[in-house]
Amino acid sequence: MSSLGFHNLFNRASSFHGVRVVRFFLEKTDRIYSPDAFIPQKMDIFSRQDRLLKGFDALFFSVSFELDYINILKMLSLSSIPPLVSERKMAKPLIIVGGVTATANPYILSAFSDIVFTGDMDGKIEEILNVLTENNFHKNHTLLERLSGIEGVFIHGRTAVPVRSITNNISRPAHSVVLTGGTSFSNMFLIEIVRGCKSSCAFCMTRCASGPVRIIQERYILDRVDKALRHTSRVGLIGPVLTDNDCLTGIVRGINEAGGQVSFSSLRADDFNEGVAGLLVENRQNTVTFAPETGSYRLRKRIGKTMTDESLLKAVSIAVEHGIKRFRYYIMYGLPEEKMEDIKATAEIVNETVRLFKNPGCRLHLSINPFVPKKGTPLETERIYPEEYYLKMQEVLRNGLNRTDCVSLKFDSLRYFYIHCLLSTGDADDAVSLYNYFIKGTISSFGKYAMEKLLR
Repeated sequence: MSSLGFHNLFNRASSFHGVRVVRFFLEKTDRIYSPDAFIPQKMDIFSRQDRLLKGFDALFFSVSFELDYINILKMLSLSSIPPLVSERKMAKPLIIVGGVTATANPYILSAFSDIVFTGDMDGKIEEILNVLTENNFHKNHTLLERLSGIEGVFIHGRTAVPVRSITNNISRPAHSVVLTGGTSFSNMFLIEIVRGCKSSCAFCMTRCASGPVRIIQERYILDRVDKALRHTSRVGLIGPVLTDNDCLTGIVRGINEAGGQVSFSSLRADDFNEGVAGLLVENRQNTVTFAPETGSYRLRKRIGKTMTDESLLKAVSIAVEHGIKRFRYYIMYGLPEEKMEDIKATAEIVNETVRLFKNPGCRLHLSINPFVPKKGTPLETERIYPEEYYLKMQEVLRNGLNRTDCVSLKFDSLRYFYIHCLLSTGDADDAVSLYNYFIKGTISSFGKYAMEKLLR
């Protein structure tokens, strides 16, 4: 619900003449839910739907996490829609999937979707809807042929090579369209200020799926925020790294002067300085997040991360001096060419960080995830390890920490790890295997299949 890509698509599609749009979500209880079902102006749409999603002309899925492919299968199955394209033939609805994971690896999703959109759909959604409405949403070869000519549209068997759509001049930044108290960012207006990233981390999908870096001009941002401040005073700035926008200070000052309070999503330790720390304190943000990935400088260079230990510790020191007490590190393990000494180096950089804590109540939270190869990145073909390796490294890291009273850590579960890895780098055949296990109700068995395939 907080995905700006989702909000952006919903906003643009809803504004298109002759098209009515409603939102659906899959809840944790595997129940399909739409908040629009309670809007009087849209209730008549739902009265015509006898099987949830089945009666609609087109379904758009925005996907930013590979494990959500399983949720797509659930939503289609619950709506009595055959998940495989080969089983649906030309039957409605037309299914279009986009998002960062679809952009990075369109091949695996092509087994489930008629169209995989790669890149920035905000520059092409009106063109797609034009074609759909001109053909009355009739799913046939003519419609698919016309859609295949649109940049960013990938149709398996019709499109030779995916061509990513890139919006170069972003005058309409993605932003929240619906404010609600029922999300992680309760009643906060979110707006992107930069798309893409200046860094060249070899493990990250952003470089291949969201680049090149595009800075959104301050005037476009403040114009949207000005309208949002009529409804909320809380504004969240979104981007891979906020300091990539050279106008960050001016943007924050402008929002503050208009009566808004800013929340910062992500910062780079190399760019963290007294000025940035001051902005955080002025906006009462007491948590700073950095992503060193590993405490080993040797390994950091191997994965394209240029951050030094000195720049990380200097950033923490500056934050502490400004009274900031909460810190979060994103850490990875199971990286290519990783050794025991690299895990110990991570524990040591954590211990060095804690030694900088001068103020009572300072705490560091470690969010620790196993490395997952991503399609399209320089590390996509790197091998992963048996489960025993990850469990051993978890133990080594825990044992290497000195001040556990100041440090909390959370390891991402390994339950779906091998599934995640296979869905990140797999192809349409792997998607069919996922479906076959899904209809048997044995996703855990698919995990064993994925592990065996990846480790062989």
